[in-house]
This record gives sequence, structure tokens and C-alpha cells, in this order.
Amino acid sequence: MKQKHIFQLFFISLFFTEFLLANMPIIGQIDTDHYSEQVTLNSAETKAFITNYSSGFDIIDISNPSNPTKIGAFTDTNGGRVFDIALNSSETIAYVALDQDGIVIVDISDPSNVTILGSYNTNGRARGVTLSDDGTKLFVADYFDGLVVLDVTNPNTPIKIGHYVTDYQNNGKVWDVVLSEDESKAYLADHSKGLLILDVSDVTSISKIGQYDTNGTTLDVAISSDETKAYVTDYDNGLVVIDISNPVLPTKIGHFIMPPIDSEEYSWAWRLKLSSDESKVFIAYRDNGLVAVDVSNPSAPTFIDKQSTGVYTFGVTLSSDNTKAYTADYYRGLSIIDISALP
Repeated sequence: MKQKHIFQLFFISLFFTEFLLANMPIIGQIDTDHYSEQVTLNSAETKAFITNYSSGFDIIDISNPSNPTKIGAFTDTNGGRVFDIALNSSETIAYVALDQDGIVIVDISDPSNVTILGSYNTNGRARGVTLSDDGTKLFVADYFDGLVVLDVTNPNTPIKIGHYVTDYQNNGKVWDVVLSEDESKAYLADHSKGLLILDVSDVTSISKIGQYDTNGTTLDVAISSDETKAYVTDYDNGLVVIDISNPVLPTKIGHFIMPPIDSEEYSWAWRLKLSSDESKVFIAYRDNGLVAVDVSNPSAPTFIDKQSTGVYTFGVTLSSDNTKAYTADYYRGLSIIDISALP
């Protein structure tokens, strides 16, 4: 019995030693003085757009990662809570998910003078936004109102052109939406109903293709480049990997849960980002900070490393070369983390 306890202590010691030997140091940080939940980068990766709860969003110059500086802000939210931001291809327009106030479209061509171009008040609570490649359609994860598609050809007067109502009565509440490469399918993080796959080839007549009901609350989704796998954050159920090669019948193939450090912490997987080589998933894991997971074998995801930012981490995105992670830390703002040393 004594030998058994020694082995248990040994493995517990190894587990927590991994946390202490972090290969993910914070190299830059800026406190936005607001509650931050998500971060979006411009294509040159010189600017970060970070949400600030009901205070809009800040624009941060990140050209020097060790010294990020605020260069602009959008604050005209009328009290609406900013959940997500998408940029057009010229990066002069931002599409803002503004919770109960729907969508606001703003001119960001001059970061020091951000102005409203147009808005559309959806019937739900806008939580996520994805723009079509041609910049004419905006797909809105509208929480209890399902998926809403807006024609944003004229940013001053967006028009609703498509709608799919999820099973709200049974907790189908859409948090996020991503599109397939050909934009014929939409993958929805559908809260307590898991992953929902829709046919959006004709946005005026959207139909369900398939669904996988996870055991948790699905908040975010990423799709592999070959569109055979979906990676979803499932709140207290961690990371779930789903085979979507047959979108009519998606099936679970992998699972990862990060345990809390102690009884005072909650282990909730919030947002995620898939590395460009698709070997790792980086999870904004609330109390656990930023967690890196090896998904090179998607049927057996394994812990790599973590960085505890000291506050709740809700959002994450990566640099294109996978050397830096940018996190939205609820009580602190933007953290920039060096992930280049990860195996």
C-alpha cells in the first residue's frame, strides 16, 4: 500500500512539474481596463482588435510584441456586449457582434477615428461573425435565434437574406459559425446541442445536414483544412474532436479534458485556435489560462503545455507562423505569448 502511494505521488508530481516548466512565456501585455473576451488580428499581424465587453473594442499596435500600444478604440456600443469581430479583405471595415444589439459595421480605416457605417438588430444575441470570402455575406451566430445571414454588400444598409432557427427550446443556442472552403456548409457551435452542420449553398433556403450532440456546452469550432475533422470547445467537457468526413453522420473520435489546478478553479474550455500545420490546438481555458494540446493523433489528444496568465482567458488567436499566441484575458486585456519553443 505504501509503495502504491509513492507511485501516485510521483505521477502527480510529474503532472504539476509540467505546469511549472512552461515553454510559453508572456512576451507582451496591455491592460485594456475592461473585460476582454476575444481577439482578432489584421493580416499583416501588426494590429489586434480586442473586445471590451460593453465598452466596445480597442485597436492595439502589436508590431513590437514586447510593447503593445493602444492606437484606437470603438466605444459607441449603447451598452451592448462585444463578443466577436470580423474584418473585410481590405481591413477597412469591422463587423462587430454586439450581443442583444445585433451587428454593428464600423469604418476602421483610421484607427484613431472609428465610425459607424451601419447596423442590423437581429432578434437574438449576436455571439459570433464570419464574413464570406467575397465580402458580401455576413454569417451571424445569433444565440437563441440560430444562424442569421446578412447581405453586407452595402455596409450602410445590411439586409437579412437567410435564417435558420435552431432548437432553442432544447438549448440550441449558436455561439460560433465557420464556413467550409467552398462556403456551401456552415459549422455551428450550438451550445448544449453540440456541433450542427448546415447546407448554406442557398442562403435563402438553409437546411440541416447533420449534428453531433456532445456531452457539454459547445462554444467554439475549428475545421481541418481537408474538412474531415471538427475541433470544438465543449465548456466543462473540454476539447472534443469529431469526424465530419460524412457530414450527415458526424462521430466523436477524440477527447481531452484539462483538470482544474485546485478546488477553487473551474476548468472550462472557451475558445480555441488550430495551428496552421494542424498538429496543435490552443485552448482559452478560463482559469487554466492558455493550454496547448497535441492533436497530431486526433483520436488521442494530449497535453503539451500551458501559460497561466493570472486571470480568466476567454479568447485566443495565433500568428500565421505559429510562433505567437494572442489571448483575450478577461480582467487584463491582451497577452502575447511566445509559443515557438513548443515541441
